[in-house]
Amino acid sequence: MRWARASGSRRPPAEPDGQAPDRPGKPRPQVRRRAWLAAGVAFVAAVAAAAGSRGFLASHHGGLPVIGQVIPAVQRPAAPLISGTTLTGRHLNIASWRGHTVVINFWGSWCVPCRKEASVLWRVANDTQPLGVHFAGIDIREGPAAGLAFERHYHIPYPSLSDPDDLIGATFGPAAPVATPSTYILDARGRIAWAWFGATTYPQLESAVAGIALR
Repeated sequence: MRWARASGSRRPPAEPDGQAPDRPGKPRPQVRRRAWLAAGVAFVAAVAAAAGSRGFLASHHGGLPVIGQVIPAVQRPAAPLISGTTLTGRHLNIASWRGHTVVINFWGSWCVPCRKEASVLWRVANDTQPLGVHFAGIDIREGPAAGLAFERHYHIPYPSLSDPDDLIGATFGPAAPVATPSTYILDARGRIAWAWFGATTYPQLESAVAGIALR
C-alpha cells in the first residue's frame, strides 16, 4: 500500500483496526510502555539480588557472633587445629604460630574472585609483617600443581596447604566457610577473631589484621 504524495491532501489510509501504521524507527506507545516495564522489573530484580547477597553475609554468621567485624575477645570461638602438607611438599602446623596473629585464606585457582583478591592478600601480608602476622592459604578442590602455578603467577609470599578434598573447612564446624574465597583471622591465642565469606578488600582486611595484632 503506497503513501500519498507529500504535496497532496490525502492522508495515509488507516489500518484495519483504525490505528495509524507504525512509523519506521518510532515504536508504538504500548511497545515503549512494555520496554519501560521490563527495564523496571529488571532493575528491581537486580537491586533485590544485591540486597539479598548483602543480607546473606550480614545475617548468616556461620556460627560466629558477627561477620566482617572484629569479634569481642570474650566471644571468640577456638579455631580448629590446622596442619597438613603445603603445595611445595612441606609439613605445616598452624598451631606452631601460636602467640602471633594468623590469617587463613581458603582459595582455589579455579575461583575467579580469588584471582582478584590475590594482590590484596599479598599487600596485607607484606604491610603487616612488621607486626609479626603470619599468613597461610588453604588451596581447596584441586591438585597441588594447579595451586602451585597460581601461587607462582601471583607471587604469593606465604605457604598454602593443599586440601584437594576440601576437608579442612569442615573442621571449623558451624563456622565453616560458606563461600570461596573465605578469610579468617586468628588471634594470638588461636581463637577466631574475624571472618569474611567472599573476596575481601585491602582496607577491610588490613584494618582488621592491624586491629587484632595491636591489641
